[in-house]
Amino acid sequence: MKQLIRVTVPALMIAGCNKGPEVDLHNASANQVSQAVQQSGVMTSSDTLVQPGLWESKVTVLDMVMPGMPPQYADRMKEELAKHRNDSNRHCITPEDVKQPKSDFFGADKSCRYEHFTMGGGKIDIAMVCKQENMTQTTNMSGTYTPTTYSMDMSSIGTGPQQGMRMKMHVDSKRIGECTGKDD
Repeated sequence: MKQLIRVTVPALMIAGCNKGPEVDLHNASANQVSQAVQQSGVMTSSDTLVQPGLWESKVTVLDMVMPGMPPQYADRMKEELAKHRNDSNRHCITPEDVKQPKSDFFGADKSCRYEHFTMGGGKIDIAMVCKQENMTQTTNMSGTYTPTTYSMDMSSIGTGPQQGMRMKMHVDSKRIGECTGKDD
């Protein structure tokens, strides 16, 4: 889940508040999305970036199905998810993270393409399809954001050998203060 948050937070770092630049792409690579975001002005407009500081995120897994998993493992996984349902984690977003996001935060996997990537006006909507050999994974994300909060719903469905594998989750994150150096 920490990796999911590390992917989600940078994606939202480029998001604006309820006005300003927008990006709307279809059938695009990660590189094309990155270029469009940079050209849109989202990255250079100081009033559209998330605020640097200490952020707290809560990830709630709503549904997880992994066909073929032995029942005892599936039951244990459900118990662990229930046990950690109210857990949150904290991470620091530095001013450098906001000014110059890491080059791979739109995804380094060349097997993935964005069916659509829409961001602007406080909303984000993404559909990404990753194809490798005889399997496909489709991931959808949609939500809202401000410079100090975001709320995101995510779902993932697998086909091929992963046939029937699916996961749904919800992420809420908010800026809670300044970074202390002991946050990550």
